[in-house]
Amino acid sequence: MIRKKLLALLLVAALAFGLAACSKKSSTEPSSVSGSLRLPFCAEEMIDPYGETASFNRLLSELVYESLFVIDESCMPVEQLADTYILEDKTITVTLKSALFSDGSALTSKDVVFSFNRAKQSDHYKAALKSIEAVQEKGSSVVRFTLASKNVYALNLLTFPILSQKNNRIGSGLYALQEEDGAYSLAYNKNHEGDKPHFDTIELVECADESSAQKLFNSEKIDYLFESLAEGNVRTSAIQSAKAKLNNLVFLGINSKKGLLKDAAFRKAIAYCINQSELCDTALEGFGIATATPFDSKWSEMGSIVADSVLSNAKQAKAAFADAGCAYDKMGINLLYEEKPISLTILVNSTNNMKIALAEQIKTQLIGMGISVDINKMPLDEYNIAVENENFDLYLGEVKIPNDFNLDCFFANDGGADFGIDFSTIQKTYVLFKGGNASLQDFVSAFCAQMPFIPICYRCANVCLGAQLKTQGTISENMAFPQIREWSK
Repeated sequence: MIRKKLLALLLVAALAFGLAACSKKSSTEPSSVSGSLRLPFCAEEMIDPYGETASFNRLLSELVYESLFVIDESCMPVEQLADTYILEDKTITVTLKSALFSDGSALTSKDVVFSFNRAKQSDHYKAALKSIEAVQEKGSSVVRFTLASKNVYALNLLTFPILSQKNNRIGSGLYALQEEDGAYSLAYNKNHEGDKPHFDTIELVECADESSAQKLFNSEKIDYLFESLAEGNVRTSAIQSAKAKLNNLVFLGINSKKGLLKDAAFRKAIAYCINQSELCDTALEGFGIATATPFDSKWSEMGSIVADSVLSNAKQAKAAFADAGCAYDKMGINLLYEEKPISLTILVNSTNNMKIALAEQIKTQLIGMGISVDINKMPLDEYNIAVENENFDLYLGEVKIPNDFNLDCFFANDGGADFGIDFSTIQKTYVLFKGGNASLQDFVSAFCAQMPFIPICYRCANVCLGAQLKTQGTISENMAFPQIREWSK
């Protein structure tokens, strides 16, 4: 019987790489556009960050609502509605800034508690917030969060939108949703502190789904389209575009309970064969940020961390193969174990073109080191069953990593991506690290020594921008409209 958690995570993993996207505009004449910013919007679902909303509506919530903290380019939390905080043991006490909702009412701790409880029940936030057990009011401007266990990076989780408990469409963001004669727009929130943005009104253009949003962009009726590249289809570029980093870790799963793959030295050798940078540049067409660890390489905490598994090293690979008892034949071409050629199979979703391209290139890299490789392409349902039953040598997967870099999906029973992993060798170090009792370097060293799976990259989305739109800041999943005050045409 397939576990629900598996399906929840591996659906993401198997579908992980691309919508057919923005088409390059054919006209050489500049289009006639208004001075307003035009964004896709689904009026049927409105802007509800905790509802079953279209992806572009969820992005719009960033403009309408604020959160206690936001995640910056270095993956660190920065105070937004939080004024001060105390993180100790299993509690976080946050004192709120003085802030007003767009209707002029004061934001209080009651609104934070209300928003947190909604977030805990929502599909989009509940997985990340499962490690926070509860929140309590400790006064009109103070809230206290209780953690299930100690988590030194728990502040990164306090990024859920804060909405008014009296009217869920009202937030304290730079803009407020307004409707006139059936037409929707975002209007500058005059109660928001700071300079007025260049766009005092944002036009919301009705569209039913992502496919219609693509058509609107191609016909120059909207100026911004954020595409997750979730299905693996090849996309074409807009005249102006940007890559937006996602929290999606792409990895090569290893069945460490099977044959030669039980040997940590052999798993390390396989990792040394993989050139993540090359995979990102070619198979993923640049839509990936290479990493040799399970963590985002852009995370500032990684600056001084040494990873024993670097982005491919043939000399170290051969040394690790020798440690695992492998040797090359007399011609120095084929790698042997107990005088027999080594053969591995990579399991991949057959409906995902980019993922297939990734598997093909990994195959080439391993063949170059003397290993025979077959690719087993399966439809999504069959792929999920094979992974669930651990019927693989290697498999290509992808999971969403929470902002606190929690890796429970790999190192907790029924985590959803724990297939083929032998917990006994690394789980203790992971638990110590997660609770602040082992350093990040301690965990990375333990991970590289055992190599329970091979990290490839943190994947990127494609953001299509209108030819006349001038943006500021680095767009990412955590901040889709950075420095929006400065955007202009």
